Amino acid sequence: MIIDSLRTTKLFQLVKALTKHERFVLISAIVVLITSGFTYGSLLLQTKTHLVAAEGGEFIEGVVGQPVFINPIIPTTEVDRDIARIVFSSVGEVADSVKRSEDGKTWNVRIKENIFWHDGERLTADDIIFTLEIIQDPDSRSPLHASFQGVAAERVSELEVRFALQNTYVFFESDHLSNLRIIPKHIFNEIPVQNMKLSSFGLNPIGSGPFEVDSFEKNSDGIITSLRLMANEDYFEGRPNINTFVFKFHKNQDELIRAYNLGQIDGFSMGTSEPFSENNIFIRHDTHYLESPRYYAVFINQSLAPEELSDTETRKTLSATVDRERIVNEVFGGNAALMYGPTTISEKPTQEFDPTLLEGLNINLTVPDEEFLVKTANILKENWDGRGATTNISTLPLKSIQENVLKNSDYEFILFGNITKANQDLFAFWHSSRRFYPDQNLALYQDDSVDALLESFRKTFDEDERFEVLTAISNTIANDAPAVFLYSPKYVYTTAPRLGGFNESTIINTSDDRFNDVSLWHVKTKRAFGALPD
Repeated sequence: MIIDSLRTTKLFQLVKALTKHERFVLISAIVVLITSGFTYGSLLLQTKTHLVAAEGGEFIEGVVGQPVFINPIIPTTEVDRDIARIVFSSVGEVADSVKRSEDGKTWNVRIKENIFWHDGERLTADDIIFTLEIIQDPDSRSPLHASFQGVAAERVSELEVRFALQNTYVFFESDHLSNLRIIPKHIFNEIPVQNMKLSSFGLNPIGSGPFEVDSFEKNSDGIITSLRLMANEDYFEGRPNINTFVFKFHKNQDELIRAYNLGQIDGFSMGTSEPFSENNIFIRHDTHYLESPRYYAVFINQSLAPEELSDTETRKTLSATVDRERIVNEVFGGNAALMYGPTTISEKPTQEFDPTLLEGLNINLTVPDEEFLVKTANILKENWDGRGATTNISTLPLKSIQENVLKNSDYEFILFGNITKANQDLFAFWHSSRRFYPDQNLALYQDDSVDALLESFRKTFDEDERFEVLTAISNTIANDAPAVFLYSPKYVYTTAPRLGGFNESTIINTSDDRFNDVSLWHVKTKRAFGALPD
């Protein structure tokens, strides 16, 4: 019926009247017109739209180790800290406003409204105060205990907390509050502090962060092989783009690289201490070389070191004869910055030194049994022995060094690292009050002028003035040469090319900092009209 009616139309009669060649030309023209329309539309779509993040997909992170107790204030392993970073929120993240008194000793924190724990309970000031109390309880053995000594917290209202400090500390907000991740009072309030690690919430934590724990898998031996987290639909900063975030647990770095090459994981970290070669990765990847405010040096214990080392010129010569470029290239493949002082402010000395000052010098160097440090020590030995010194390397397990050597300051020279922070507060490493275990002034350095500068640095709110103070600190220490400063390695993080939204300017204080903006990461995209976002 329809076909019969079409046959009677003028258009059909017209087409029928065309010759075979004319019909071919007409059909070709129509095809070209349609194709051109599609092409133009596609071109218009490409030029007038841009790719933006879309919700969905899965990201699998490979890590070395096992989760033990996923709690941000008393983590057991680095894996615990990694997972806790995306499960729990910090005071800095939940804060709607932070106001300080003029003297910097009182800080008022107002919490954003409608922030909820993963179980639906509301997050309040009571949770923050409870978290601080657990940290300050000696039975918790929290690694944050020292940072919050002398800090008192008072409830102002359901959504406001007042912190009182004994001393002015410029970085209380950017350092302490930003790293104080909150645990839920309603979960842990009835659990004795000493029993917290026995709680079932150790592997099934309740947080307020962008992802919440969904499930984990074990092998036949009962070892956890993976942990699955889901996007927090009610996350106060907006739902994460990635639907599912999975941690897969491996025995070592070689196993991580193998898993990536097999497409079993989407990301893994080599940290700062493992030499990394992209030649070991055979599939497409993005390698992120991130700044990390840590450095390694040979610290000189002048109370035990040879008498010659009491002379500043001898110590400077010891530093000047080190081939830092060779160390960085051979040990880190060039992925480390050269260091000539406790900060990057200190530049390479230009003055000449007398290499004969090292002749006959005995250097007893203690080194942790870590591959990159042993390689470094061997190059140092070549450098110094080539100038007439005799270098004896004593390699010990890191645990033994921490529990015995450092505890008793039982070393003449020790190759070790200082993990500073982005704020470059060097007080813990160079103030004379920090010369004894468990503090970190490994050179047992003592200088009244530097002490005064370090104290001033913590109390100076003006950034320009603070930089001047830091410059004076760095240059004074570098000129005194209480240590042979060597290098600051880059933090290496490898991801699949499909990952978007990763912040290349991320500064790595601790390994879990790579997840700073994890809620903005994405593995799916869509097209949107309008101008590109800044």
